Amino acid sequence: VFAPEAEEMYPRGRPVVTVDPGPLGERLEGASRPGHFRGMCKVVAKLFGLVGACRAYFGDKDAQQLAVIRRMVDDLDMPVEVVSCPTVREPDGLALSSRNIYLSAEERKAALCLYEALGLAAHLAAGGERDAEVIRKEMARRIEAEDLAELDYAAVVDEETFDEVDMLTGPARALVAADVGKARLIDNVLLAPSVKQNL
Repeated sequence: VFAPEAEEMYPRGRPVVTVDPGPLGERLEGASRPGHFRGMCKVVAKLFGLVGACRAYFGDKDAQQLAVIRRMVDDLDMPVEVVSCPTVREPDGLALSSRNIYLSAEERKAALCLYEALGLAAHLAAGGERDAEVIRKEMARRIEAEDLAELDYAAVVDEETFDEVDMLTGPARALVAADVGKARLIDNVLLAPSVKQNL
């Protein structure tokens, strides 16, 4: 296990040169957490620089983070193969997250609204719905119906560019984020009728 102390990684203190994630890092999670992706890129780029040619595995649950890392690797010609890993879920569908420990029993039950909202999105897309706004509204409606959840965003984006889409003309991803109690939860699902869903 490579687990250096902060002083070993940053012997001269806070880095002056960082990696700008660009527009991809400014929307959705980037808008809700300004500077998050810049910090993440700095840490991951430093790790990749130390490790060299490798495969790096990232979970699908943090889909925007995965997209930013892939773009960084491509744009900066890093000798890294980025491999995505399926979201791991509880038996009832809730995505595993370290933040789940902050949920009370009642909040834990309420948090399923994110999973259910994505289930609606996947069902609509599989049934032929191509209007992304219809899908967005249905996801938002489900989460907003839960008293203990406060919706941050419900979005449908192009799978590669992460730009918001109006119509589903190719692989797209539905993403949701909400505050449930003290926990900020995110989840997503690929909207592609030809792809078997893990929901």
